[in-house]
Amino acid sequence: ALERGQLQLHYQPQITIATGEIRSVEALLRWQHPELGSVSPAEFIPIAEDSGQILQIGEWVMRTALAQLQVWHGMGLGWLSVAVNLSALQFRQPQLPELVSRILDETQLVPQRLELELTEGVAVDDPRSAIATMDQLFA
Repeated sequence: ALERGQLQLHYQPQITIATGEIRSVEALLRWQHPELGSVSPAEFIPIAEDSGQILQIGEWVMRTALAQLQVWHGMGLGWLSVAVNLSALQFRQPQLPELVSRILDETQLVPQRLELELTEGVAVDDPRSAIATMDQLFA
């Protein structure tokens, strides 16, 4: 799906309740298969995680979401942030902080405009490692 250009990102606005203003968007991964139609993330994400392909997909999602954010900033929406979900496998990769920094540098975006979303299980499974990775990301 990645190699064939069948993956897409959809952006869900995150709104501040008090003001009704959009504060950020969440990048949501979708797979549009030419024969099967829309394939649910609940179906393909676990397979991608089990096969290790989630690492390539996750990098594509981050690059694509930040490239889109760069376009929106160029249109005058410099206050906008984007949230990207990370799988447990991605989060446990030692090169994650370097990858995030490299993509932010390439897109010339400040780290404060990227939100990384994790499931609770990531921190619970190995809290010390999770803290160390978060410390590197926030360094």
